[in-house]
Amino acid sequence: MRRKVSNETLPHVQITPNPSLLAAQRYLKWLSIDAQVFNVGNYRRQDAPQPAADFFDINNVEGERMRKAAAEAAVTDMLAWFKQVGIIAILDATNSTKERRRWIKGRCDKEGIETLFVESKCDDEDLIMSNILEVKTSSPDYKGQDPEQAAQDFRNRIRNYEKVYQTIDEEEKDLTYLKIMDVGKQVIINAIQDYLQSRVVYYLMNLHIKQRSIWLSRVRMNQIL
Repeated sequence: MRRKVSNETLPHVQITPNPSLLAAQRYLKWLSIDAQVFNVGNYRRQDAPQPAADFFDINNVEGERMRKAAAEAAVTDMLAWFKQVGIIAILDATNSTKERRRWIKGRCDKEGIETLFVESKCDDEDLIMSNILEVKTSSPDYKGQDPEQAAQDFRNRIRNYEKVYQTIDEEEKDLTYLKIMDVGKQVIINAIQDYLQSRVVYYLMNLHIKQRSIWLSRVRMNQIL
């Protein structure tokens, strides 16, 4: 089985944040596929445990240096893991620029590892804030902080991401990718190559993060005499 890496690109809003990645990891393990999540934020928190939104501003030179160092450490560990037992790695990071995605692909290509980029984009402000309040305020970045203030800070962090965000487009048509817009209202897939990639894409396309009702109906057969 060829080694693969799934790199999550969360450029505009993290509308499919860590819980969905962990769910994908559990799904892959259920299929008996060795999978591991490499969260760049965890590496960054070793030096900047609870940074404010301006830490993620492209003009923050020190913040940019630390975030690049965290990404480098995560990718290095990921590649080492592949050499041991890995089948699928999920690189949990905001790979929001073409330059960053090319860097990741280049590192993986050198090791013979295929890449599947997943871009999740949402323009629904209500859904963005709902997701932040439900998920991001429980992040280690905001431990012990007021939820409303934490939510606003993370929204400001997203605005810093937006300054440099570059969607995957025709210039990157050589990439294998899945794009999910507004929580599944539109889905675009490109260059999916085999069964394993198809399973991952199918799972992510059918993953629901919005609250919804599921109705179960009990049907009983009556014997006709």
